[in-house]
Amino acid sequence: MNRSKFKSRQSLSVLRIVAAASALCVASAFAISDEIIMRDGTVYTGTIVSKTRRSVEIDTQVHGISTRLKLDRRSVKSIVTGDLQTTPATDTDNPATLLPKVTEPVENPNKVVKREGYNLLLEVPLKGTFGKEIYPLGVAHSLEWATENEVTDVVFRIDSGGGAVWAAMDMVDVMEQYKGKIKMHMLIESSISASIWPSFTCDTITMAPGSDFGGAVAYTQNSSGSAEVDLKLNGIWAAKLESAADANGFESYLVRAMMLSKSSIYAYQEDGEWKFSDTTEGLPKNYETIDGPDSVLTLTAKQAIKYGLVDAMPDGKSLEDFAAAQGIEKWDNAGDIGHEIIERDTEKAKKLLARLESTYRSFIVESNIATDRNYISTLGSSLQTMRKQLGLYKRLLKDAEELYMPSMIEGFAERLDIDFWENEIETRMAELRRMRRRGP
Repeated sequence: MNRSKFKSRQSLSVLRIVAAASALCVASAFAISDEIIMRDGTVYTGTIVSKTRRSVEIDTQVHGISTRLKLDRRSVKSIVTGDLQTTPATDTDNPATLLPKVTEPVENPNKVVKREGYNLLLEVPLKGTFGKEIYPLGVAHSLEWATENEVTDVVFRIDSGGGAVWAAMDMVDVMEQYKGKIKMHMLIESSISASIWPSFTCDTITMAPGSDFGGAVAYTQNSSGSAEVDLKLNGIWAAKLESAADANGFESYLVRAMMLSKSSIYAYQEDGEWKFSDTTEGLPKNYETIDGPDSVLTLTAKQAIKYGLVDAMPDGKSLEDFAAAQGIEKWDNAGDIGHEIIERDTEKAKKLLARLESTYRSFIVESNIATDRNYISTLGSSLQTMRKQLGLYKRLLKDAEELYMPSMIEGFAERLDIDFWENEIETRMAELRRMRRRGP
């Protein structure tokens, strides 16, 4: 054989061996191809051996030492899996190829895995004034998160002196959508005026030590700007809230005594149990007056304990104390997500209301300018501005509806008659155009 041909074939064989070795090296490099990326940025590379809802196990190396790690799924950001094809590389024209890696969807960092046989409790704070610090949006998103994460009990912790009735009404409408899907509790530190509304929509009402609950008389402003009791409106709202109380197993007399000054609630014992009435007629002589006809009831924790009108916690205000008072023995805390949702959504609702108020005031200023004959030279500009502001006003009202504030929208719609002003602006602009065509 010719020496040059021999060397040529020998070189080709060497090249093939090198190519095969390279393919094996590549295969070796990618044989351990799974990755677990943690939320703190740590990456574990190796072979995943098992995955469950609560954990994932991977064979990997830590500081050069082979080991098997069991990782909490709640701390895992994503899982990347991939492997070589089973067909080995034969030559340089047919190298081993890699299957595409698959990245599992990033899990919700706030997801809490419910333990079998345990209740999962989510605390949602309602602190401040309804319509200023408390909005239906936060309640809606908290309940939505709770149902998606297998929460069994939502505990609303309320500390409020009342506020806007529209916020209470819209909140109740939101809560009604989740009746039967999740258990809702009201834990009262203080609940006065309009803030009592959501309580009677819950499955349980529990009063913490030193708490108060009631005094829900509604006031309206008269023509002079002074506040006065609206007896008709209070009667309508009381009837509506009584129905909710009856449906959820609460004493309807309690509602009327809290909302109507002429209503009363009396207690008497029968077969060792407290019974209630709104009149003294037919009652035994040893009946007790919880609230008479000359005042509006504000129930105290001591009264709640004595008469059992609602549940009460004798000691402490913590979630642990609440669970003990309700007889919930095996439970886990879903964490602070309820607080985070309320804080986030409160800011969102506040900003929308601020924009609505600002747009309304600006519109009124421009409308006053447009009707003042001293500003006839700027009438066209004012009308154009009014048209833009009215369009913005309509968009903001639509946004408010998406933020679970339909009752609030009604109030703003009454303040500014959109249909009237749309027609009025077009009429005035048409008149202005005719004036300009006629000339001076």
